[in-house]
Amino acid sequence: MRRRTTTQKLQQVITNNLLHIAKAEVYYKTSRETEVIPNDKFLECFDFFCESGIFMDAVGWHYDKNLHANGYIIEYGRYNPHSENIIIAYLEVAVSATGEEIEKMLLFEESGE
Repeated sequence: MRRRTTTQKLQQVITNNLLHIAKAEVYYKTSRETEVIPNDKFLECFDFFCESGIFMDAVGWHYDKNLHANGYIIEYGRYNPHSENIIIAYLEVAVSATGEEIEKMLLFEESGE
């Protein structure tokens, strides 16, 4: 089941070394082509995006457990009809991290206000 999360929450699990980038890619919806993004390039762009202040959480991320590996898959753009690209990152769970700890940090809960 896909769950929503925020850029800030993703940044926290990555900077706290709970999850590590295993692979990243961009999928182009129109051409149906996939391009691999080098891990260091993904992290560099992600860090730059995290510094954007108020725009940081304007992006709607989704995540799910990766059933083929010990990790998670995060995505942006799949559920946005106005986005041409889907950004996908496969994250590995660090040895010292627990699934409960990661889920608690990632889960975005909307306030009822």
